[in-house]
Amino acid sequence: MNRVILLFALLLVAASVEADSLDRLVRKYKKVDGAVYAASIEELQKIGKIKITEKSGDKELDKFDSFVEKMRRKGVRRVRLLQLDECRAETKKAFAREAADAVPSAYEGLLRLGDDEGALSVYLQKCKGYLKILILMCGDDGCGFIEVESDNETLNSLLNF
Repeated sequence: MNRVILLFALLLVAASVEADSLDRLVRKYKKVDGAVYAASIEELQKIGKIKITEKSGDKELDKFDSFVEKMRRKGVRRVRLLQLDECRAETKKAFAREAADAVPSAYEGLLRLGDDEGALSVYLQKCKGYLKILILMCGDDGCGFIEVESDNETLNSLLNF
């Protein structure tokens, strides 16, 4: 009986460590000067570079809410983003060293562009009924990650899931 409890406890700890790897990275870097963290589609507006407007006569109307609704209709379930573009170079280098180890093992590497100094990596995770995509950027120009959870049937079928 003690072995079963010990085995269950070890499995629980292993699962929590796996699920926590990107979260640990977020907790460490989201409060650094210049960092931007968005934990949902609605929070993407924090980035500042995303301006979705529509002209109506002389006025510009904010269309961010309709953008969020369109993403949801197209199958995007969740978005999480950490952007370190405005951070110091030392912060970006530290993030780059830690980022590859923070990718959960459930993700499969799909694409890697660049070298260690400026790499873009794309990872996929097949889940029951949906797909997760993780794009990891480590470089002077772009640094951070975006994780998108989607139940888009077209995307899933293109990737043979």
